[in-house]
Amino acid sequence: MSLSNTLQASKIYCGTMYVNLINADKYTTDRIGMALTSNSFACNQAMPMPQTIAPLPIVPQVVNTLGSFITDTLNWMEVSGTFIASGTEAYLTIGNFYDDANTATSIVNAGANYFVIYLLIDDVSVEEVFPAKAKNDTLIYQGDSTIIGNNTSEAALFNWQPSAGLSCTNCPNPKASPTITTTYTVTKTQCKVVTSDVITVTVSPVGVDELANANGIKISPNPATDVLNIDISTSVDVTLTIKITDVLGKELVLRDYQKQIDISQLETGIYFVSILQGSKTLVTKKVIKE
Repeated sequence: MSLSNTLQASKIYCGTMYVNLINADKYTTDRIGMALTSNSFACNQAMPMPQTIAPLPIVPQVVNTLGSFITDTLNWMEVSGTFIASGTEAYLTIGNFYDDANTATSIVNAGANYFVIYLLIDDVSVEEVFPAKAKNDTLIYQGDSTIIGNNTSEAALFNWQPSAGLSCTNCPNPKASPTITTTYTVTKTQCKVVTSDVITVTVSPVGVDELANANGIKISPNPATDVLNIDISTSVDVTLTIKITDVLGKELVLRDYQKQIDISQLETGIYFVSILQGSKTLVTKKVIKE
């Protein structure tokens, strides 16, 4: 059979199929596999009769485990494996790719009439294996949250630990709202391949209040282009300081309070503007620079 797309070179793929034995078989085998090739093969090419001359010129990428005989006539047995593609694989052939001397058989039903081994095949798939991915380490402020996964939604099992502050622990890309700096580990199982990745979410002790104007302080416009207006409706008896940091916490501006701050030199992006009263932070606001 032809694949929907030719496999990509150096990518990891998983081949999976489910097999069982028909009721009337006298014999069974542990030899069943999947071969992915650049050309298609007719049945009489792939399995010449009799198979007594030499092993077939096809090497299967996925083969059932030796000694694991297919004996179940009711339930399906999974045969799967992973391989690295060469980039030419466009066709899939299923069968026994070994000669008689290299094929093990076993009697499962001595009174049966069929001496040829018949296996039923179902749910055949070839899928790319994607490693687990977490996003880059990031900084948030208390009360804020961030998406920490960078995974697609292909069939796989995910587990995120620790669970503190997570919207879910078994989804591809949970939202994290930790109260303290936390390193999260994601473990992904896809086609029996287990991979993992980590992300550290650094939490600043400063609270971010984007909706309310704490202590009568208003920072506008947002988004801003060249100038930020900072209005304070309450009176204070000490000098105020304005601090602007980037999303990584790097301090870019630190100066005494004034009603207008020139931000034209800042690059486009997200920044945090803090108003300090001595050593105390009165408010921190997230501002977008366009």
